[in-house]
Amino acid sequence: MAAAAMLGCLVGGSGCRQRPPLAGTDLAAPPPAIPHPRVERDLRDLRKGGQLHVLFRYDSSNYFLHKGEQAGFEYELMERFARDNGVSVAAVVIEPGADIVSLLNDGTGDVACGSLIADPEHERWVAVTRPTNFARKVLVLPADDQRADATSALSGLAVTLPQYDPFRLDLQKMSDAGGWGLKLGTSPGRLDAEDLVAEVARGKLDAVVVDDLVAQTALTYRDDVRIGLTLGEQRPTVWFVRQNSPELRTALNSFLRGHLNVDADGRERRSNDYTVLHERYFEDPQSIRAFREADTRPDMGGAISKYDDLIRARASFFNLDWRVVAALIYQESRFEPGARSIAGAMGLMQVLPKMAGPQADSLHVPGPNLTAGMRLLRTIYDSYAYCDSVDRWCFTLAEYHAGPGRVTDARRIAMEQHRDPNRWEDSVALTLPKLSDPAWTTKLGAAPFGGGRTVRYVNQILNRANLYAQVVPLGVPAGADSSNDRETASAANFP
Repeated sequence: MAAAAMLGCLVGGSGCRQRPPLAGTDLAAPPPAIPHPRVERDLRDLRKGGQLHVLFRYDSSNYFLHKGEQAGFEYELMERFARDNGVSVAAVVIEPGADIVSLLNDGTGDVACGSLIADPEHERWVAVTRPTNFARKVLVLPADDQRADATSALSGLAVTLPQYDPFRLDLQKMSDAGGWGLKLGTSPGRLDAEDLVAEVARGKLDAVVVDDLVAQTALTYRDDVRIGLTLGEQRPTVWFVRQNSPELRTALNSFLRGHLNVDADGRERRSNDYTVLHERYFEDPQSIRAFREADTRPDMGGAISKYDDLIRARASFFNLDWRVVAALIYQESRFEPGARSIAGAMGLMQVLPKMAGPQADSLHVPGPNLTAGMRLLRTIYDSYAYCDSVDRWCFTLAEYHAGPGRVTDARRIAMEQHRDPNRWEDSVALTLPKLSDPAWTTKLGAAPFGGGRTVRYVNQILNRANLYAQVVPLGVPAGADSSNDRETASAANFP
């Protein structure tokens, strides 16, 4: 979970906590396991499939989960790009130290984000975009460290960097040339930049070096660290793409050119949209602190929504993965029990009264709404028992959104095109959008329907559910009280 590299050092004086650097001080990352593309997938292929797989490092600036939804500076930028190009973002969260190049080249991702700084070594294996932002490395010290902000004060300092941070080579050269005598160590447990700052605050690391954006953001919600020396020049952060995806790279560059440029005099020119995003995630203390509130961050022990316990209990009763159900509820109502659609669907799961059975008169109440919605969802899910697990959920969600008749029509088109009607990817996901084509609707005797919306609906829910699955345990919802949850789950006679 790292978005930017950082290095820390301890200050001098009587409170000096000097210690030897951690093991693992290799300066350069090993070459990628998969140095060249193994898939052929460019922008036109992505548009056909409807999804752009994006590799993100999980952190509080560029990509994280907040109030049940994905958030972050680079995530929101990528969302805008995806929307402009008719695809949805399928986020793939990677661990600190992950082999990003290989994950691109084997097709796990199509774009890699997360305050990446390209160096000549990277550009042997991947293509890079125009700048997404600019960052400089800074020294982060404990707040009570009185070490002077001068290179002469760095002698013998134990400094920690994330694993394979490319700045390590530059810093070593700077230390050697200046006679600083820095002791460079590797991040323990492959922690990300935010984690390393926290380790300095706890006194477990002497100092770290991080991107200035990470350090400045940290200072808005903590007062136990400080920023020391600026190290090195400002460098652009970029996105990585496969070398055989020139259309995608061109489209990304065109998009970024519309949002961030640098004049000949070095001044940044930002679009209004870019400015708003940058302020939200890097400059406005109020919004930064709000994003760090633990009760809205499942990765910090908080909840996806205030209905987590209720959703889990109902999902357990109907034998459904509560995280998929929660992702559906976010898509349908943003967890608003009073939501109502133009068609008359109501509540958290947007259930039509005619489909609600005994709960028809109380769909505005969370409990009955969840009962009616999950009973319907389970009925649909059971009807696709012959499909594999992934296709089963895709068809279930598609029918929940579009109804059984339209899904059946899309499967009929699949058969006519010699596709497998029991497969979602490369089959029904491609034929559902044809329900808006008069040539097909006339043949089927059906009214036109925007099946492309259904495909996006399915993709967005499953992408969100995948993120929930990565940060929230299946058995216990974030922030849940186990004793209270047992009570709720045992109440199988709920309305």
